[in-house]
Amino acid sequence: SAVNNDTGAKSGISAIVTATLVGLVLLFLTSVFELLPLATLASIVISGVIGLIDYPEAIYLWKVHKFDFSVWVFAFLGTLFLGVELGLAIAVSISLMIVLFESAYPHTAVLGRLPGTSIYRNIKQYPEAECYDGIVMVRIDAPIYFANTQNVREKIRKYEQRAEEELESRRQQQHESSIIQFIVLELSPVSHVDTSALHILHDMADTYNDRNIQLCLANPSKNVMEKLVSSGVADDIGRDHIFVSLHDAVDYCLSHMDTEELSKHNHDTELTDPLTQEDERGPEEAEASMMAARDKESGEDGQEDRGDDIESQRKR
Repeated sequence: SAVNNDTGAKSGISAIVTATLVGLVLLFLTSVFELLPLATLASIVISGVIGLIDYPEAIYLWKVHKFDFSVWVFAFLGTLFLGVELGLAIAVSISLMIVLFESAYPHTAVLGRLPGTSIYRNIKQYPEAECYDGIVMVRIDAPIYFANTQNVREKIRKYEQRAEEELESRRQQQHESSIIQFIVLELSPVSHVDTSALHILHDMADTYNDRNIQLCLANPSKNVMEKLVSSGVADDIGRDHIFVSLHDAVDYCLSHMDTEELSKHNHDTELTDPLTQEDERGPEEAEASMMAARDKESGEDGQEDRGDDIESQRKR
């Protein structure tokens, strides 16, 4: 049928005509073809099949997607040397392996804010995107389930370590004291989580809390949010740390960091300001110090008066 279609057949009648001619040849002309060399018969088959090879499609697959091109090559070689059934079985098996690989190793990205907007995009795709010291924003572009939970966790840990190394190098150069305080996960592409994913999120929340790092979630879907609430993970993370959008989560993190910085600055000022230290003393201590200062001043005045009397006696 493929050869028939390749020769330009337009309707199903062509198949009837082809089947009829093949039947007549097998019934009445086999003795004629019996004397033909096998090489001649093979050339006839090759000339009919060679037009079925889609070279432009192979070139297109090579340019666009190397994985699909590899599937095409294996299917072609399997069909050519092992038969149609085995060739198709090899192609289907390779395709399933690719699907499992992409599912077990999902795409993730570190996000940054595009200047002048509230839009957050992959910093590799948009190098001008702005990142914030102390905040790591990560987007997970696939459902989270038992096959990819460990990979997702390792990637988040890798992004956190990379951000920590950048802060450490900046501390050495500029003497800054920033640390990682927030890990924000953008969950809008995550359509499904299973129990393995919930356990991983629970463990991540506990681990980060022990290190004084707050885990935040942004824009989880309705299905994901229901599982987070029913499993108790939402309470472990803190429902006030689950946000409708990534921009809201970043605003909260920046506001919290500014508040802590201001509180730390005020505390340092109180420790170094002598007036503040005097105000912090009790009224009895303040009164005692004032009386001691007055006695000291009166003693100094008395010594000066006695010195003047002795000097006057000497002049006399």
